[in-house]
Amino acid sequence: MKYYTFYRESNNFDDILRDINLKKVTKHKIRWEHHLMIGINEYKKGIDRIFSYITLKYGDEIRTTLTKDYRPIPNVDYVPVKR
Repeated sequence: MKYYTFYRESNNFDDILRDINLKKVTKHKIRWEHHLMIGINEYKKGIDRIFSYITLKYGDEIRTTLTKDYRPIPNVDYVPVKR
């Protein structure tokens, strides 16, 4: 299963959910505040075209991480020791 997570401020994902090309291959749909996650079976024939279609049409709204990066920032959170 390959999952795509979309983010929109408007919380309106009707165009993605009604898309004829995606309806045929979407197995899971999960919605929460400002997010939509769809699951697609990646072992079907010709599915690479669907992955390209999603990336081209909805690529600006795809999110890869759902949490903030909490790693420390050098010279902001700490001062590295120079040797």
